[in-house]
Amino acid sequence: MSDVSIPGVTSKYNTQKMIEDLMKLERIPKTRAEDNLKQVQLQKTTWLDVNRRMVSLRESSRSMFSFQNPFNERVALSSDDKILTASATREAVEETKTFTVKQIASADRFMSARLPDNFKVPSGNYIFTVGSSTVKLAFNGGSLKDFSEALNRKGGETIRAQVVPVTTTERILLIESLKTGSKTRLGFSEAAEKFALDTGLIERSSSSKVELAAESPVAFTKTIDAGRVVGKNGTLQVGPGAEAALKLPSGVASANLVLELEIQVSELALPPQSGPPPGPSIPGTGKIEYEGIVIQSAPSDVSLPGWTAPAAPPPRNDDQKILYLIDSSGKSVPLPAVQSADAYQKITIPLSLYAESFAGIGIRNNNTHKEVFIKSTRVFDPTETAGFRPKNPVDTSRDAIVVMDGIEITRQSNKIDDLVPGVTLNLAEASEKPVKLKIEPDREAVKEAIIGLVGNYNRVMAEINIISRKDEGLIDEISYFTDDERKLYTERLGILQGDMTLSQVRSSMQGIMMNAYPTRSAISVLSSFGISTNSQKGGGFDTSRLRGYLEIDENALMKSLKENFESVRDSFGFDTNKDLIIDSGAGFSLDALIKPFVETGGILTIKTQTLDTTITRSKKSIEDFTVQLTRKEEELKRKYGLMEGAVGQLESSASAWDSFGKQQ
Repeated sequence: MSDVSIPGVTSKYNTQKMIEDLMKLERIPKTRAEDNLKQVQLQKTTWLDVNRRMVSLRESSRSMFSFQNPFNERVALSSDDKILTASATREAVEETKTFTVKQIASADRFMSARLPDNFKVPSGNYIFTVGSSTVKLAFNGGSLKDFSEALNRKGGETIRAQVVPVTTTERILLIESLKTGSKTRLGFSEAAEKFALDTGLIERSSSSKVELAAESPVAFTKTIDAGRVVGKNGTLQVGPGAEAALKLPSGVASANLVLELEIQVSELALPPQSGPPPGPSIPGTGKIEYEGIVIQSAPSDVSLPGWTAPAAPPPRNDDQKILYLIDSSGKSVPLPAVQSADAYQKITIPLSLYAESFAGIGIRNNNTHKEVFIKSTRVFDPTETAGFRPKNPVDTSRDAIVVMDGIEITRQSNKIDDLVPGVTLNLAEASEKPVKLKIEPDREAVKEAIIGLVGNYNRVMAEINIISRKDEGLIDEISYFTDDERKLYTERLGILQGDMTLSQVRSSMQGIMMNAYPTRSAISVLSSFGISTNSQKGGGFDTSRLRGYLEIDENALMKSLKENFESVRDSFGFDTNKDLIIDSGAGFSLDALIKPFVETGGILTIKTQTLDTTITRSKKSIEDFTVQLTRKEEELKRKYGLMEGAVGQLESSASAWDSFGKQQ
């Protein structure tokens, strides 16, 4: 059975090997085409990566001079972050402001008396108010914990409750408003009112409000000038150079009290400046003419009295220190400055910030050209609401009070974004210490943007160097490559060697980063700001520094950003002809260089499209080779099968004849 041979299946003549050897020769054109296809595909991938790197570089370069450039970023630096911090937007103006945080805004926080741990909250309709907001809770009764959890679910961002175990058998209920400001008082009604009274959250009180009658002014530090101090119809008028006071019958403790009044400081019209009077109009005396002779009459002689110029007005004096707090001992304390205005402005002053007691208010008008009007002056306890006041207040709602450059400002929140354009203030704590807030360019953001630009520039330069040169040292000298990147770039080493486009881009990029550019002050080069190439290191020669890569001396760069900020800015993008269009600078030049390469239908797009055509043609050629080789192999198998069959028949005939001969 081992001698049985089936042509095309088994072969004792090893025809299959002969066919394979013949097919190896036939496959050489296909193998070459496949190798060429892989090379073209690698070239396309390389160009796509070059395009991606150049797009990143263009974006970095455009960001240095576009509308969103980092040179327009602003940062707010506070001299004391514990008191005040701030954030600035691009709209902020470079300036320095001085703030004094007299008071931060707070919310009502009321604490109950000590309650037993088994205290039960009765059922009822509990209504809580926080300013204009209302929280309604229909409670079915339960423990303090049940009540606190129900109120927290209902209160949302308006009100919050907490149960504090002060001992193993006693609890305290803390209810607080979540909104700051004097207009967001915490109130109780219906079942909540009785519950608050029973648990010691609030207590009933008589009104502490006291009006200071404007019609009854008294002397402040000097006698009242009746001609310049007038009190009538609920308004006190104090003329230039005059002073007066509004006092209580007796002094009161200033704790929890505030002074509220309306004041107007208006400008007086200055009298017109006059010269000497023109005097009477005297008609002419006439003349006479006789036979050509003219005789003119002598002019009239009128004696006019002499003119004495009026006294010069006193020197103009401006004084914003108009209001003074008078304590029980008669001592006066200056209150915040008051600005001139054509309308009444409402002022609220926490008295405890200025003195321990309050007996009245003094008005001193040292201005030579202003009148002061005061009305609706009152002293009251702001913690009182509808006849109730907190019995155990942890904190009470009040406004934030900030003095900016001598001007006192009141806001309901500790986050103030409408005071300085483009700046949001965040008040942390009150202090008499002035805090300077400096708005300046965000130099760190500029530095990071420049580092990003240089990083993208170096990646493009490294890409071009590697794919255009057959030098393994180009890969070894780049320390930031990962192992995968080293393997990838080893395959691409010199793949586009001889391409003129890459050489031109490389030399143009180097020239752009080394050129001098006009600025507002002088001609500048990037190397003067710490951005340069360097071929020397420690006195030795380093070939890696001749590749066109850029280096940054961060210390030199930050020094330039502090001392020559505008020059650094102009070196990346500058409007030389004042037409509001950037037309110079390293960033502008890089963008202009890269744009025709990476834009839609640009140079790199055309290159990849050309390679796509080559790839399509190569794939079609390989498919044709595959069909031809399949047919060739089938034909060889058929022919060798026939040959083996014929040889087998001949061998069988020869064997038969041999057997026949032996038999004979």
